[in-house]
Amino acid sequence: MYTSLLEELGLDAESIEWQQLSLCKGMDTELFYDDYESNSKTARQVDQACLTCPVMAQCAQQGQNGEYGVWGGIYWDGQGKPDKAKNAHKTEEDWAEIRRRLSS
Repeated sequence: MYTSLLEELGLDAESIEWQQLSLCKGMDTELFYDDYESNSKTARQVDQACLTCPVMAQCAQQGQNGEYGVWGGIYWDGQGKPDKAKNAHKTEEDWAEIRRRLSS
């Protein structure tokens, strides 16, 4: 079943990378950097997309490994820590959902 779906998507099951399954694949990368920082509406939309992404945990791990910008629904500071200022718009419910998704 999954093999035929992957074939339809043009993906090889043996060499698939998590990035190929992300919802943001092909989106403008500025949404996860400059636009996220400067536009609260964009930030909320990106957050919601991340919360529905099937590879959110793998993406967040990438952020923990020293990337900056939005990875797995969290804006990372480039040193493996969430950036408090750029994540300030998130509510406690947002953080609870992020923790739930990243622990499953």
